[in-house]
Amino acid sequence: MIGRILRIELRHGSAALAALATAVGLTWVLVANPAQWVGQWGGLAVYLRMCLLVLCPLFLAAGAWQAGRDRRARTVELLGTVPRPAWHPMLTGWAAVTLGGLCGLALPLLVAAAMTARLATYAGPGWWGPLPTVPIGLAAASALGVLIGRRFPGRFTAPVAGLALYVGLALPAYFPDSRWAVLSPATDEFRSYVLWPASFHTWQAAWLGLLAAVFLLLATRRWWAAVVPAALAGTLLVALPPDEPAEDPGALALVCTERAPRVCVTRINEFLLPDVDAVLRPGLERLAGIPGTPVEAVEENARRPGGHRPGTAWFSLLDQATLTGGVARRDWLETTFRSSLGDDGCPPPPDSTGDPVEDASWRTELAAFLWMEGDPPPELTALPGQRQREWIGRVFAASRACDRAELARLALS
Repeated sequence: MIGRILRIELRHGSAALAALATAVGLTWVLVANPAQWVGQWGGLAVYLRMCLLVLCPLFLAAGAWQAGRDRRARTVELLGTVPRPAWHPMLTGWAAVTLGGLCGLALPLLVAAAMTARLATYAGPGWWGPLPTVPIGLAAASALGVLIGRRFPGRFTAPVAGLALYVGLALPAYFPDSRWAVLSPATDEFRSYVLWPASFHTWQAAWLGLLAAVFLLLATRRWWAAVVPAALAGTLLVALPPDEPAEDPGALALVCTERAPRVCVTRINEFLLPDVDAVLRPGLERLAGIPGTPVEAVEENARRPGGHRPGTAWFSLLDQATLTGGVARRDWLETTFRSSLGDDGCPPPPDSTGDPVEDASWRTELAAFLWMEGDPPPELTALPGQRQREWIGRVFAASRACDRAELARLALS
C-alpha cells in the first residue's frame, strides 16, 4: 500500500520539482567555487558538506510545499474519508520529496567526481567521512519542512522557511569559538587536509537522524513518541565527541619540481604544480645567485607557526584552481610570492606613513619589488648589473629582518 502511494508521489507529486531544484542548486555551488574541490577527494567531500548551507533550505522548502499541498487544494476532508492511517500520506510525501531531491544531486555529483578523479593524486584515510551526514542532514531538513508545512500550509511558507533555515545554518559560523560552530555547514573548521575522527561523523549522523525522527513524529501529532528521540538528540548535543581533528600529514607532504630552483606544492595540489612552476620560475631564476634571497618557493599550507626558512619564499593557492585544473589568477599567485620575499609580518613603525615619497624605507622596498617585476626605477638601473643584484639582496635581507633603519640607509634617492 505505502509502496504504491510512494510510486504515485514520485511520478506525480513534488519529487520531480525537488530533483530539479536540488540539481540546479548543487550545480551552481560547485561551479561557483571549484577551487574548494577540484582535484581533491577530501575537498569534494568537505565541500559537499558545505553545500548543505544551500541544499538544506531547498529540501526544507520542498518538504513544506509537499506537506501543505492538500490544504491548499482543499482536499483534506475528502482524503479523510479514505480508510488508511493519517500518517500514510504525510510519510510517503516526505519520502518522495527526499528521494527526489537526493536523485537530483546524483548527476552533478557524478560529474564532479569524474572531474576530481581526472586530476586527484591523493585521497587520504577517511576522506569520505563527511559524506554519510549529507543525506541524513537533507532528510532531516525535509522532515522539518513537512512539520512546518502541516502547521502553516500557505503558499509563502516554503520560501520563507527555507530562507530562515539558510540564515540559521550560517549563524554558528560567526561564532567560531563556540563548541557548536561545527554544526554549521559553513564553518571553516572543515578543510580538505584536516581529518575529523570517525566518532564525530557518527555523532553528527546520529544527531541528525534523531532530529528527523522528532520532526516526523511531531508532524503526525505523536507528541509522547517524540519525547524519546528528542531527549536523545538533546543529550548528544550536550555531549560532543572529545576527539579533536588533526591535519593529514600525507595531504600536506611536499611535491617539488626536479630542477632547481625548486617549486613545491602540497600533495593535494600536485595537479597545479606545472602551472605554478611556469608562473613562479622566472622570478626565482631572476633571484638566482643573489645572497640572502630564496632558493625555493613553497606553498603556504606547508608553513608552520614559528618555522623560519630564510631560503624559502611562500605563495598561496587559496581559491586558485579552475574547473579544468589550472591556476585561476596568475597575477595573484605572483603577488603572494613577491610579498613573501620581503617584510615577513613585521609590525609597521609608529611614525611610518606608508607613503614612498615621505618614507625612505618604503621607497627602498618599492624599488626592489619593481625590479622583480622587470620595471626598476631609473635610480636602480643607473647602477651596474652586479651592484643592482647586491643591492636587491641587502634590501630583501633587511626587509625580512624588519630592519627599517637599514632599509632607509639603502634608499637610492
